[in-house]
Amino acid sequence: MSDSLLQIASPILPEQTRTRLNAVYARIPAVSCAGCDAPGSCCELTDAEYDDNFATMYPLYAVEYVHIVDYVRAHFDAKKQRALLDIVDERPRRCPFLTDEGGCSIHPARPLTCRTYGVLNHVSQVKATAASAHGEVPGQWVSAFLAIEQYSVCSKTKLKEGDKVDQHLQAMVSLQYERELIDMSNALNWLDVDRRAAFQQAAHKNRPTRWTWGGFNALAQKPMAWVTRAFANFWKASFLGE
Repeated sequence: MSDSLLQIASPILPEQTRTRLNAVYARIPAVSCAGCDAPGSCCELTDAEYDDNFATMYPLYAVEYVHIVDYVRAHFDAKKQRALLDIVDERPRRCPFLTDEGGCSIHPARPLTCRTYGVLNHVSQVKATAASAHGEVPGQWVSAFLAIEQYSVCSKTKLKEGDKVDQHLQAMVSLQYERELIDMSNALNWLDVDRRAAFQQAAHKNRPTRWTWGGFNALAQKPMAWVTRAFANFWKASFLGE
């Protein structure tokens, strides 16, 4: 039994899975920040956003979590690794990967939710995509697309790969990215037997598929004695778990 993911030989994510994950990411149009008064403000919560249950890094799929853990272990010193992997707050007001200059310290490994942010500049684009999808995909998928993407537009981004937009919008409204990441996450055997058993007992599910950085950390990084004693209550109190 390993006491945490830090004790597993790196990298944790199989190379075949990493290649598949990066292929999904490559389909998302790249954007650049055209500049705003407060660089990185999209990665911090205002008081109103915090009160309205927004999060700075959610949703995050298990395959993405492990991918980021590998990146952290390869690119940060031991002290910084420990600081990032000790975070169990589900909704920090500031993304733990946001630099003092307003950049992203894990940009090459950033998750889907960060990559899709700002691809669209106006809510009207979200609504038009949703309207065109009615009757083509299940209604709940369209509703989910509307609920999430209307808050992911940004007038301060500049599209760099416009030729990918149409295919990207279709993938978003049909939850294609999400379904692929769920499939990868469910096929990933990344928890030791004891931690997986603790999760199954607390959640009545086989394994965690989507959660927050802090939530995954609590299960994967906390000492096993804590997981045995306290994880069930931690999961019960979570409202950002799958």
